[in-house]
Amino acid sequence: MTFIDTNVLVYSADKRDLSKQVIARGLIAIALDNCQYVVSCQVLNEFANVALTKLAMSEDEVCDYLSYFRRLQLQMPKQEMTERALDIRKRYGIQFYDALIVAAAEAGGCDEIYTEDLNDGQMYCGMKAVNPFKEFDNNKQGEKANEQNA
Repeated sequence: MTFIDTNVLVYSADKRDLSKQVIARGLIAIALDNCQYVVSCQVLNEFANVALTKLAMSEDEVCDYLSYFRRLQLQMPKQEMTERALDIRKRYGIQFYDALIVAAAEAGGCDEIYTEDLNDGQMYCGMKAVNPFKEFDNNKQGEKANEQNA
């Protein structure tokens, strides 16, 4: 099972970064064809907030995206997850809401978390954080360095 964090959903709707949009949409297309991908209510709520504010989408557009994401497995919040997130936060020294993502992924039986917010390749509670945009980000940094050296 793979957990999908908010940034993947946001990039799928973000027209300002077409390269990341293509990657995110590809991941989501695979996820929708496969029952092995999980999101949490937190992820959907964060997506809605970012879509309304930073992406300036209408409520109807946000609802359309949420309907599209409905086919992903949904990990519902439980009090135990909040308590577990506090333990995870303390253990790994990460922000509370990132720890809540890890707790939701753990509760969903995931072995990977697709996210930009955690250290790529690091293990959290037996799950590997994977930044699906890492190669793109590395290429972008290399291009900037080449421009500065030119």
